[in-house]
Amino acid sequence: MKQRIAVLTPLLALALSWQVGASPIDWNELDAATQKALASFEKSWDAMPADRRERLAKGAERWSAMTPAQRERARGNLQRWRSLTPEQKEKVRQRLERWNALSDEERRDLQRRREWFQSLPDDRRQEIKSRWRSMTPEQREIARQRIRAFREASPDERVRMRQDFRERRDGR
Repeated sequence: MKQRIAVLTPLLALALSWQVGASPIDWNELDAATQKALASFEKSWDAMPADRRERLAKGAERWSAMTPAQRERARGNLQRWRSLTPEQKEKVRQRLERWNALSDEERRDLQRRREWFQSLPDDRRQEIKSRWRSMTPEQREIARQRIRAFREASPDERVRMRQDFRERRDGR
């Protein structure tokens, strides 16, 4: 069965690329900067499927447009990715799928919250992370519910909720 899939997959990709009129990018069609970035693929270029050539060419264009700092960050990200276990990589893929399933408004909301968190002093961020990691799954769910309720509350209700939180935290 696996052998059939291995044989049929490239054929299906070829058939689909033919149907949509995709023609493979020829090596000579690439500009000099892109060829330089993809030099390690030159010998195998003609044997590659059209979609892979397309992805590589687009990636090389993005690479060429990056600043040195952005390239260094990309190298670090790739190195971190390679060091992950298959299970960790799968978790990353699942998180990416969840992210892609969010609406634009949900993404903006998460970005705002991330920016707020990043704006906190390091010691405060570490304190929050430590407290979150020490919670049980049930405690985390209760915290999520309280956060949702806080976001949906009126300004007056938020004042009361903050006071209740401080009293619980301080053990009053």
